[in-house]
Amino acid sequence: MKKLIINFLIFHTVVMAVTGVGIWLLLEAFFPTLLVKGFYIIPLFFYLLGILFITQFRLSAITHPMKMVNLYMLLKMIKVFVSFITILIYWYIHKAGIRSFAIVFIIFYLIDLVWETYIYLRMEKYIKNQSDHNKPPKEPIEL
Repeated sequence: MKKLIINFLIFHTVVMAVTGVGIWLLLEAFFPTLLVKGFYIIPLFFYLLGILFITQFRLSAITHPMKMVNLYMLLKMIKVFVSFITILIYWYIHKAGIRSFAIVFIIFYLIDLVWETYIYLRMEKYIKNQSDHNKPPKEPIEL
């Protein structure tokens, strides 16, 4: 499990870096009106939440699949509320640029949602494989 978590953390770092730079270049080249003051905050926000998401799965109990689902749903709800609070804070600080910030934030949110779903599915597959290897065979093995 430790190796899987390390791989997820490395891949998460690469995905967020490529996504952040890619979206910034795309906005710079094709949509300069959507450039946001403090753009770096958005990828950094999703990077930190992703690290929290991945490390919480490492700490959760593998033997209880329902706890895993509950943890996933709890993390999603926390992410929604923290995202909403982040948008409100930006709106309070910089009212003129809230439209562009919200559009870019939603794009990152959707990309991050796909990425986190992939992580969750891979984690579930890993847990299922581990539990299948630990079970005795259903039929006796005859020699």
